[in-house]
Amino acid sequence: MNMEERKVAAFTGHRKKRMLRGDADNRVLAGQIREGVADMVMYLYGQGFREFYSGFAEGFDMTAAEAVLKLREHYEDIVLVAAIPFRSQPAWFDPQDQLLYRELLGQADRVVMLSENYYRGCYLRRDEYMVSRASLVIAYWDNVREGGTYHTVRKAVERGRTVINLYTGEEITEVTDL
Repeated sequence: MNMEERKVAAFTGHRKKRMLRGDADNRVLAGQIREGVADMVMYLYGQGFREFYSGFAEGFDMTAAEAVLKLREHYEDIVLVAAIPFRSQPAWFDPQDQLLYRELLGQADRVVMLSENYYRGCYLRRDEYMVSRASLVIAYWDNVREGGTYHTVRKAVERGRTVINLYTGEEITEVTDL
């Protein structure tokens, strides 16, 4: 079965501080992002997507996981896959995000633990794992050409995946679009 038939989506995006443009308490922007992700997941569900990968980092990843789980309340055939780069990932989160992480992880349909321990490059390995399984990538990328989200978007496009950037509303299909 080719990627177009599989209809699998993966999420990539910024950590909370960068996602919320330096204001971690920006509830208005957080709500807008949450709504945009929920709308996209609903749209993709209508297009036949049933499996969604999240890296479960604080920020966009967990926002996306929440949106998938919310939709799963109405559509039981949705599958959330947690792609975890290393077991102690949430130890680096603030206490509120640690709690959210545990709640979300407990509701994931599948958990893929890519490493027991942190090592340099483990986040990139996690991102490559998700891109390799996805036919589409949903990003929240501020168009700055550095960092993990940029590298994941670039890797996805290089592998022929379409990237929908919720930050700009653009569809990215070519490396020259970056």
